[in-house]
Amino acid sequence: MHAILRNKLLIVTYILTMLYALHYAIPLYATSSFLHMYFTSAYVSGLYVVASIATLIASLSIAKSIRRFHTYGFTFFLVIAEIIATITFAITDNLFVIALFFVIHIILQSFLYICLNIFIESFSKNANTGSIRGLFFTILNLGVLVSPMIGGFILANYSFKALYVVASLFLIPFLYFIHKYLTHVKEPAYSSVDIFGALKRVLKDKNLKAIFIVDLVVESFYSTMIIYSPIYLATIGIPLTTYMTYILPIALIPLVIFPYELGHLADGHYGEKNILVSGLLIMAVTTFLFVIITSSNPLIWALLLFVSRIGTSATETMAFTSFFKKIGPEDASLTALFMNIRGVSIIFVGSIGFIFAPLLIERPQLMFIILGCVILWGISYAIRIQLPNNHHNK
Repeated sequence: MHAILRNKLLIVTYILTMLYALHYAIPLYATSSFLHMYFTSAYVSGLYVVASIATLIASLSIAKSIRRFHTYGFTFFLVIAEIIATITFAITDNLFVIALFFVIHIILQSFLYICLNIFIESFSKNANTGSIRGLFFTILNLGVLVSPMIGGFILANYSFKALYVVASLFLIPFLYFIHKYLTHVKEPAYSSVDIFGALKRVLKDKNLKAIFIVDLVVESFYSTMIIYSPIYLATIGIPLTTYMTYILPIALIPLVIFPYELGHLADGHYGEKNILVSGLLIMAVTTFLFVIITSSNPLIWALLLFVSRIGTSATETMAFTSFFKKIGPEDASLTALFMNIRGVSIIFVGSIGFIFAPLLIERPQLMFIILGCVILWGISYAIRIQLPNNHHNK
C-alpha cells in the first residue's frame, strides 16, 4: 500500500477514478426507469442493445485514436464530449434526440473507462497488479456506493433531468486533474494489434478465453441488475427511491471493502482461481434466490444483494487481476476488447429482454433464472483456468 501511495501519477488516476465513478453511477440505476417514461420495455431493451453494438463498432478504432491523439488528448476530448452528451440527453424531450444521445453517452462512458484502465496499467508494476487493481476497484466502487444516495436524494427532491446535470458536473474537476498532472505522461509503445487480432489472440489462449468468459458473466450480472432489478422490485412494491436510497448503499458495501484485500491475496500465495470460483458460486446461489423471494421488505433485499456483491467483488477483482498480469499497457487493443465485455453483456441481456418482453411483463423473475444459468456456465470455464500463483507473463 505504501509503495502505491508514493506513486503520484497513480494517486491522480485514483482521483480521476472516483470522479468518473460519481459521474457514471449517480444516474446509473435510474436510467432504465427514466427511459421508460418515453419508451416501452421492448424499446428500452433495444436501446441498450443498439448502444452496446455502437460501442463495439466504435471501439474498433480506439487503439488507432489513442496512438494518434495520445491517451491524455483522447481522454480530454472524451470528457468534453460526455459533458455535452449527458446534459443534452437530460434536458430534451425529443424522443429521437433522447435515443441518439443515450447511445452517444454509453459510447463515451465506455471509452473513458478504457482510458482510465490504460492510465492505471501505465503506472503499475506487475508484482503489485493485484493490490493496484484491488484499490482501483475499491475507489471505483466507493463512488458507486455513495452515488445512489445522491441520486435518490435528487430524485426525491428534484427530477430525472437534475440527476444527469449533477452527474455531468463531476467531470469538470476531472478535466482539471488530467490537464494539470497527465498532460506530459510518456506514452507506451502501443502494439499494432487491432480488435480482431486481439480476439484471435484470446481465442487461441485458453486461459485468456476463460477470463473473458468469467468477466462476461460478471458484466451480465451487473447489466441485469442495472436494467431489470429496479423494474422487478417496483412490481413487488419497492419504489425506485427506496431502492436507490436504502437498498443499494447497503448492497454495494462489499464492492468497497473487499477488492483491495482480495487483490493483495492474489499477489500472495492464495491464487486467483480459488477466489474466482468461490465468487461465482455465491453469485449463482443469490441469483436463484431472486426467483424464490417475493417479499417487499427492503431489508431482505438489501441483505440478499449485499451477499451477491460479495460474489461479484471476488469474481471481478480476480478476473481483472488475472487479465492485467498477462498483458502490458502497450496492448491497447486487447485492453479495449476486455473493456468492451460490458457492452457485449448489455447486448446479450438486452436482447434476451427484447425477445422475452411479453413474458417478462407477467414473469419478470425469468431474467434471473436465465442469469443464474449463465453464471453456472461461467463456473464451468472458471474451474478450467490454469494460472499459477503470482504469474508474471507481461
